[in-house]
Amino acid sequence: MGDDRPVREGAETARSYPSLAYEINRRFCALQNWDFRYECYELRSRPWGKWAAYARSPKQHRAASWVKVFAVLRAMELGYEFVIWIDSDCIFYDHSADWSDIMGSFNNPELQFLSWVDRPFYQDQFCAGFFIVRSSEVIQRLLRELWTQPSEYSWKHVYEQSELNSRIKRWSPAAYSIVDEPMFRLEAKDQRLLHLASFDHHKRVPGFLDWFDQRSILPEALEVQNHVHTDLSVDQWDQKLSGRALTWLERFRRDAWSLRQAIRRFAKRMLNGLT
Repeated sequence: MGDDRPVREGAETARSYPSLAYEINRRFCALQNWDFRYECYELRSRPWGKWAAYARSPKQHRAASWVKVFAVLRAMELGYEFVIWIDSDCIFYDHSADWSDIMGSFNNPELQFLSWVDRPFYQDQFCAGFFIVRSSEVIQRLLRELWTQPSEYSWKHVYEQSELNSRIKRWSPAAYSIVDEPMFRLEAKDQRLLHLASFDHHKRVPGFLDWFDQRSILPEALEVQNHVHTDLSVDQWDQKLSGRALTWLERFRRDAWSLRQAIRRFAKRMLNGLT
């Protein structure tokens, strides 16, 4: 799990959907006896905001969700056999759910990647807000190439998800699996996942708070010092994969890009305030 926003503790947890999702997912992983990590990405700050992620090999700015590539590669370097990625707006909903069938799918040695169907948007594509990968050379190569090669989805919705689908769907059907279960709407109390994505952004905090209320659990992030890691530098990982430093021209382009994005955000807030 990861985000560029920090996990907030105490009463501040209830105002931050990544912090609420952190605690829900931390609790589930503890029940499963799974290691849990929250990567709080490091992006260079400027007076008007932060630099966007940048892939210097294809010379493309990348939307924030692309940074999960680094988080997964980092987990693989730590020696895990399998890595589960879950977005900061996605939670393990039913903590009593049995995941043995899902993890048992990897008893097939050909299976490399498993995710949830992107329903109701697509019936034949998966959602990259949640996936499980085998820590293999196949997946490492996929992720390295995903970052270092040009993509038409670099800043185009739905970003790395579209690029992943376009690449993985070329594989043998035995190498990937798409689970046909709900995640974008709460359809059953024993649902395994609930993903309150961008189109439901206004429901994230109240929706996750409701999860705590229903279980009479205090919405407070715990054990933050054990699970939150703040040393994943996006630029250092990009340099590691690209093998070169930024040029002065690229630094200028990144300043200009981030300033333009800040102006667009300000203009949008002003327009929203007038309506």
